[in-house]
Amino acid sequence: MTRSIAPVACCLAAACASGSAVRQRADSIAAEVKGARDLNAEVCAPRELAAAEANLRFARLALDQGDSGRADAHLGTAAPAAHEAVARSKECGKQAVVIKNKPEPQAPVAVATTVTARDSDGDGVSDDIDRCPELPGPKENFGCPWPDRDGDKVADREDRCPDEPGSPENQGCPRRATALIVVRRDRIELKQQIHFQPNRARILRDSYEVLDEVAEALRDASVTVRIEGHTDNVGKRKENVTLSQARADA
Repeated sequence: MTRSIAPVACCLAAACASGSAVRQRADSIAAEVKGARDLNAEVCAPRELAAAEANLRFARLALDQGDSGRADAHLGTAAPAAHEAVARSKECGKQAVVIKNKPEPQAPVAVATTVTARDSDGDGVSDDIDRCPELPGPKENFGCPWPDRDGDKVADREDRCPDEPGSPENQGCPRRATALIVVRRDRIELKQQIHFQPNRARILRDSYEVLDEVAEALRDASVTVRIEGHTDNVGKRKENVTLSQARADA
């Protein structure tokens, strides 16, 4: 009787030892499945996670029924599925971090731009208001050069001889080869008459140069001079006398 009981006891002991090892393996796989869930395997590796969990449950059920062989077979399927779920979840997690840390596109910033009006002749007057866009001129004359009838580069408005070319230094008048005045001991003789507008006391430009020479001669002289103004004999005497005085005062 003793001989027949011994082999059975040995078999039971071996089965218990085998079942314990399978249960430890199941616990190890269960820990790996939990780790996969913590890594968001439900999103990153749902198929692998489901396979691992299902086979892990089947293995535990087989162990409870004392069938360690069938349990071990289910664990053989659960283990690689759990391992793959962990691997996929880790890779998926890295991509999620990269996407999360990717800087959000910023709204375009409006940059103020300055539009410069065209100025073809570079005179500081834009073409849209420049009456002479191809010729430089002052703003006061709407971008056009001042008239210069004699072409001596002295504008008529500043030229004392607007119809006779001269130099800017001589206010647009030519320098005379002969003097316009002669300074005597007791008088200054004018070699050119002083011209006035008809019936007015306004001096004409062509007389400016001779008057400048008179002024230059008187600047350094300590003398008293008498200036006379004349008219023609046309018209009433009283009016001519008044005009003569006005011309002398001019």
